[in-house]
Amino acid sequence: MAAEFRERLTAEERKAQILRCATTVFARSNYRVAGMAEIAREAGISEPTVYKHFASKKQLFITILERVGESTLRHWQELTASSPDPLTLMRRIGLSQYEIVLARPDTLKVQFQALSEVEDTEIRETLRRHFAAYRDFIAGVIERGKADGAFAADLNIGAAAWQLISIGFTLNLTTLLGFEHELNRETLEAMGDTLVVTFGAAPRPPSAPPKSPRRPQGKERVSRS
Repeated sequence: MAAEFRERLTAEERKAQILRCATTVFARSNYRVAGMAEIAREAGISEPTVYKHFASKKQLFITILERVGESTLRHWQELTASSPDPLTLMRRIGLSQYEIVLARPDTLKVQFQALSEVEDTEIRETLRRHFAAYRDFIAGVIERGKADGAFAADLNIGAAAWQLISIGFTLNLTTLLGFEHELNRETLEAMGDTLVVTFGAAPRPPSAPPKSPRRPQGKERVSRS
């Protein structure tokens, strides 16, 4: 309680703090077990303060999911602006997802918990809307790639989009189960490269071997017998 009086935050700052602490609590236990009192303790505030910003635990949980979905699409849009072509963008999205998974394991756990709560209509519709947005975004990238001739003209865009999403899902799952050493950055790149070749993309050329150091350009000594 004392921490609440020491730390004077704006309403938006307090809300963000509660969301961070709730993510930690949900990841440590799960959505069904965690309570608002535990979230309040994690944040160092009173339980009524949590309810001042979120009417229920479900509203808090769904808000976390909403922010994850929004930040994911926003990040992909930023990558779009800096990528010279659709194929480069697809590769950058895959690698950035790898980095995000390693940097934010608690958020990853909460997302997977949400999948076990799909009997709740609001949670299911939130996830469904997010994954539909992911599919549509990636489908748009693939469609531009087809128009540029990077992918086969007869490629099924919807099926290809879900295939790419499945790689991200596999990455999330293997990280949660402790197999991240098997699905490292190099392996993920190889999986992505193999998949886009099935889309009709040209194989990426292998990396050039490191160059040997050049010898100094000096005159050779000529031995006389």
